[in-house]
Amino acid sequence: MRLAIGFNPVMPVDEAISLAVKAEEEGFESFWMHESLYQRDAVTYLSAISLSTKTIGVASGVTNTFTRHPVTTATTFATLAELSKGRTILGLGLGSFPTIPLLGHKLFPVSETRPLRRMSEYVTLVRMVWSGDRVDFEGEFFNVHNLQLGFKPLRAIPLFIASLSPMTQRYAGEVADGVILSPSLATVGWTSQTIANVASGESRAGRRAERASYMLTSVGVDEQAARDVIKGFYFFLYQLSEVVKAEDLLPYGVKEERLSTLREAWRKGDVAEAKRLVPDEAVDALAIAGKPDRALERISEYVKAGVTLPILMPIGDVRFALEALAPARSRQ
Repeated sequence: MRLAIGFNPVMPVDEAISLAVKAEEEGFESFWMHESLYQRDAVTYLSAISLSTKTIGVASGVTNTFTRHPVTTATTFATLAELSKGRTILGLGLGSFPTIPLLGHKLFPVSETRPLRRMSEYVTLVRMVWSGDRVDFEGEFFNVHNLQLGFKPLRAIPLFIASLSPMTQRYAGEVADGVILSPSLATVGWTSQTIANVASGESRAGRRAERASYMLTSVGVDEQAARDVIKGFYFFLYQLSEVVKAEDLLPYGVKEERLSTLREAWRKGDVAEAKRLVPDEAVDALAIAGKPDRALERISEYVKAGVTLPILMPIGDVRFALEALAPARSRQ
């Protein structure tokens, strides 16, 4: 099974380097780093990891289309590709819903903000710059005139698009090298629906894109302890309280009334109570948690649904997870 590894930018850069070296040794094919507006810079991580590893891919998951101009992104990732000797992957997304508005950018209503149009212009411009040709482009969001990159990437740089929008997922299947299906929490059923959107775009273009998906992962020798790590993870609680739709969890035995009490505690700021109220079934439906064999079974369920590159996002005992789920060991 092909596996990648991914993290939020909350750890010191030297710790990320150490984990990337370990992931390379264990046979993971790429190392992905989220971009954040208020944590460490993703490009700095990727640069440092590129210099400290030899074979593992280095990827942004994702760079957002508001804070970096497409010409800046194209130049930055062309430079990273040179530094990494062709191991760089550019993951693009609109950006974090809670934080982008803090910069004065409006995200809704989409009929006015036109996110798909923004993404399509961004992708077009990045690839025009990478081509090495002189760029003249006039769009609704971006305008570039008489610009030419001073060097040309030695190899094509894979471009992945992340989105929760069915329209953008179809677009990504049509034009991108890869699609990032989930930011880390998704049921198998929801993933299947998302892949159907991607497949629609692939069919229109007569092509196939890589289907990557982040998977929040907690692995240990004690199954319940591994679940409890997920329950206490702030991002999981936020997503379960504010983002995940109750109807998506019904097929997994989680009734809406069970979530209502949890969400009420969360919105009152009682994180400890919200954690206590998380159903085991919600953890099992949305994340990878348990002993190594069970974790691999769960990952396989997503692969059978159509995910071609699981990006594990381990929390808790991260090094144990890297060793226990290592592709290099599973091939022995």
